[in-house]
Amino acid sequence: MIYLVLCILCSSVLVFMFKVFDHFKIEAYPAIVFNYITCVICGFLNSPASPVQVLTESSHANWLWLAVVLGISFIHVFSLTGKTALRFGVSTASVAMKLGLVIPVALAFFVYHEEVTWYKIAGITCAIVAVVLSSYKESGEEEHHAKVKGAALLMPLLVFVTSGLCDSGAQLSTKVYFPNGGSDYFVLIVFLCAALTGICYMSYYIITGSIKLRWQQVAGGIALGIPNYGSLLFLMKALDKVEGGSSVVFPVTNIATVGGATLLSVIFFKEHLNKYNRLGLVFACLCIVFIYLLKIKALLNLG
Repeated sequence: MIYLVLCILCSSVLVFMFKVFDHFKIEAYPAIVFNYITCVICGFLNSPASPVQVLTESSHANWLWLAVVLGISFIHVFSLTGKTALRFGVSTASVAMKLGLVIPVALAFFVYHEEVTWYKIAGITCAIVAVVLSSYKESGEEEHHAKVKGAALLMPLLVFVTSGLCDSGAQLSTKVYFPNGGSDYFVLIVFLCAALTGICYMSYYIITGSIKLRWQQVAGGIALGIPNYGSLLFLMKALDKVEGGSSVVFPVTNIATVGGATLLSVIFFKEHLNKYNRLGLVFACLCIVFIYLLKIKALLNLG
């Protein structure tokens, strides 16, 4: 349970950082690259083995292909989420990203044959409703962004699909390669591949003059990278340790992340919660209640 709580805390700060970027007009892509560099540094600091030993052992691992694919995918999805936040607003980007939980949950039921119960289904349904309502803006409250036309309108849909597939990749790794834990090297290699991919892109952008580095981007990347590293590391451990598997972990982490990020926005940016947002928080609570219904009943001696 502690890993689930730590994953939620890190993920809440991660989502909140997008609001910080939007508020202070920090260009997202350079910050995202420095975020992954920070994740790699955190990974090596957290590892008892030397960097050479980690890289040597990982180069022969049977999970290496998945780590490379996920790492390259992560930075593209992160970048796409950042662009979506700039064009549509952080709320839309957050909803699209968190609704990606539908994909790994569907795989949990239909591919990995995790137990399907009415209270899990009810909890997942409440999670989806809560994500949408908690980010809903009434007329006059919309975030002000440039009008979007054409193929760019598909950006939130792409965030939904790609973030769900990335979560599914993490889910696959725990089911196939790390059923008994021990995924620390895997997490580090994922972030290393993401960082190297980002450095290549950013070098090109700097050479062509498309991007100019500023200290705010570096600072923002470091602030983003620490919770980002923790979010994946603790997600992997939660998928391994939490009873109920991924059909419990993904709905709970996603809905609690939205609630946590909303709370941070209220505290730091005095963000107003309309009636739909407050109703969304009610559905968030219902989600947790349904998914952990049996444990709650046992705790209250009702079962």
